[in-house]
Amino acid sequence: MMKGLSMKKLLPLVLSASLAVFAFQAPAAARYPYSAAEARALLAQLDAHVMVINSDLTLIRKKPSNEFDLLTYYPLPQAKVDEYKRNGQIVNTRDSIGDFATYRVKDYALVNEKNEKVLMKDNISAPSLHDFALWTYDNVLSSQRGIQVKLDKTFERLKGHITLVFEMPGNITRETRVPIDLSFTDKDPRPGI
Repeated sequence: MMKGLSMKKLLPLVLSASLAVFAFQAPAAARYPYSAAEARALLAQLDAHVMVINSDLTLIRKKPSNEFDLLTYYPLPQAKVDEYKRNGQIVNTRDSIGDFATYRVKDYALVNEKNEKVLMKDNISAPSLHDFALWTYDNVLSSQRGIQVKLDKTFERLKGHITLVFEMPGNITRETRVPIDLSFTDKDPRPGI
């Protein structure tokens, strides 16, 4: 044991440190300022706009790949659009409703051009959707969110489906089956490219 510290002196220090850690974490977990209706509306937006897109590296190299992205988006609230117009950027303070969206993969079936079954690698769920660059869809500044999918085999063409379940706090979920038909030569489907 450390010189000069008895168990009687050490125990209060350990307890104090534990309580301090809990105190800093508790407010963050409790802070969710959105209604169930707002959460359902976000999930409807995410569900309606899911697209399958080659990864940035594949779009640049145009070579067979073992990864792609599932990308979706939702319109930014007017306050965020105004901030972007004023500053040329948005300071993300983790207060956007999209920051609370999570997902899980319910099921999937993928095959490559050789008719080989292709499996996902790594985690197929995450604490939150990845935050991609801002983008303009139908003249509306939008937040792009997505999932980076890594596979155990490369593909020239990938076919099948992935069933996603988008989730928000309060057990609000929305399930969507995403058809996959992707070639490594496909162009970026987003507007303005």
